[in-house]
Amino acid sequence: MISIVFTGFVVGLLVGLTGMGGGLLMTPLLILFYGFSPTMAVGTDLIYAAVTKAVGSWQHIQQKTLDWQIVRKLAIGSIPGGIIGVWLIQLLKRLTPFPVEDVLGRVIGFTFVFVAILMFAQLLLNRKNGPKIRFNAPLTLVGLAGGLLVGLTSVGSGSMFMVVLLSSTGLTASKLVGTDVVHAFFLTLSAGLVHASFGHVDVSFVLWLLLGSIPGILIGGRLTLKVPDLWLRFLIILVLFITGIKMI
Repeated sequence: MISIVFTGFVVGLLVGLTGMGGGLLMTPLLILFYGFSPTMAVGTDLIYAAVTKAVGSWQHIQQKTLDWQIVRKLAIGSIPGGIIGVWLIQLLKRLTPFPVEDVLGRVIGFTFVFVAILMFAQLLLNRKNGPKIRFNAPLTLVGLAGGLLVGLTSVGSGSMFMVVLLSSTGLTASKLVGTDVVHAFFLTLSAGLVHASFGHVDVSFVLWLLLGSIPGILIGGRLTLKVPDLWLRFLIILVLFITGIKMI
């Protein structure tokens, strides 16, 4: 149990330091270190993420640092997409002779590699002094595609949608974070509950993780001015890339 609490603390600390979603870190840890099947790892991580994001969402709602219209547009696509992703896993298990867990593991691996490359590109763009690359994204369709990926892998509920918001909206920094967190709460909660209905969530494991992650997030938030954010983000990107290659 101590190792689980410590895992939650480390993930919470890194989330507090970097602002990155725990799904990027928690899912590979559950699979590689605790022997979770891909579906159990995804479901457990989604419920864990929903609880942690609920606290942040409440704070942003109280501060009014979010754009409800953008949250609504994303959620109209992402919530059905997330539910479809979960049902797709069940459908594949019933209708195909293929080892669905192995296939899903590879899908998660490819997702990690893709996200690592995307985050690295974003890191390079943010360090340039030139104009930002912007595009007009159809938020509902983006939500549908992103939600499907989250339902299948639990990855990207915050980080990948943040990339979209950064490149397609003119939100202030505070509203950018708040909008991303609140939308991620609705997405992870809906997809996580569907996973739970299929028995893909280890509730006791989630509770032990939260016992460590909550103080980790609080401490990480206070250390943000002392630890170089760039190096932490680069380390996480490298770990994601190596983990993805290993899972593929």
